[in-house]
Amino acid sequence: SALLLRGRRMEGAAAQTKAGQRPVLQEDTFEILYEMSRIMNCGLDRQTLSILISLCESGVNPEALASVIKELRRETAALSMDSQDDVDEKR
Repeated sequence: SALLLRGRRMEGAAAQTKAGQRPVLQEDTFEILYEMSRIMNCGLDRQTLSILISLCESGVNPEALASVIKELRRETAALSMDSQDDVDEKR
């Protein structure tokens, strides 16, 4: 599927690089997506955003992916709180 963003069309949101390398987003389009992510306070770094885009391009349902990310963040926060409680108990 094609993505239209600020008048730029990208097939599968990817541009081919030299032979043997995986396709990557056109740099300007990726920067726009990263800036949108930053403005919406998604908490995604460039590498994570790139992975998520690749997963969506591969057919992963974006809503399911978002649910997984939310759950991973909840679990990470819970583990961090448990770790901090353990540290506090040792004091």
